[in-house]
Amino acid sequence: MIKRLCTILLSALLVAPTVWGQTGGCPDKGCASFAPHKGQWEFSLMLGSSGSVYGDDQTALLPMYNSNYGSIGLPNGGTATSGNLSGYLNLTGFDNNSLVNILGIQAKYFFHDSWAVNLSAGMNIGVTPKKDYIEAEYEDLDNLRIPDQKYVNAQVNNNWYINAGVDRYFKTSNERIHPYVGVTIGMQMARIHTKQPYTGIMVDDEDLSDLGEQIEEAVYLAPGRVGQMIALKGAAVAGIEYSLTRGMFLAVECQPVSYRYDLIQMAPQGFDKYNLCHHNIKLIDMPIVKLGFRF
Repeated sequence: MIKRLCTILLSALLVAPTVWGQTGGCPDKGCASFAPHKGQWEFSLMLGSSGSVYGDDQTALLPMYNSNYGSIGLPNGGTATSGNLSGYLNLTGFDNNSLVNILGIQAKYFFHDSWAVNLSAGMNIGVTPKKDYIEAEYEDLDNLRIPDQKYVNAQVNNNWYINAGVDRYFKTSNERIHPYVGVTIGMQMARIHTKQPYTGIMVDDEDLSDLGEQIEEAVYLAPGRVGQMIALKGAAVAGIEYSLTRGMFLAVECQPVSYRYDLIQMAPQGFDKYNLCHHNIKLIDMPIVKLGFRF
């Protein structure tokens, strides 16, 4: 909630100077003063269904196995629900289209009075350094028990997306109303890479079994695991802007039809990649509300 309020406040601070200081922006005295014109920039705060198709948690992409057993695949692999990838791909239905979620900011440039190109992007990177396992001290100390310290995997998460498109604006009898249609293409990649440190886990070894000794699991098990998802999307866009003042507007937009291709890859170190793909076609996708300014 605090993050959303700060974003709205920052947007208001950016919008206010433009609204107060703008006196025209129309090169031709006979044209509509509220309409966009060639050479103008437009920045919008987008509210609604996210343009980032993947969430921030990709732990399901890490292969789960050890030196004795395990298999490579998604958690619901090999079950009756294995064909349903919606939870991993963050695919939503008609019952989940929030219009109060803040997505980010979109930039748009008008290279013609009726044509504009737009761009939006985002990135989220997280890095966790490793921590080795430290064994407990119980036997050598009198009346003192030092517990062990659990290990933490070294892990890097990165999640980024970029969308670009072109819009065609239309004039109406009301100079404050500006409908538009367009197309957009986008790409997103979510990747997680983890490496196991010293874990203290010991396993049986055939050569040492007669001696009653064990060996570290890391001797048999590669420590690195990687998983990633890649999405490619193309969609038609339709929307309408309403100019509140010269330079400030409110817009409603959606994608009447969209197509998305997803590729899931799981890569345990030392083994072949495990690949899955998914196709999704949706009508009436990504309804959003935009609050923006133009200068």
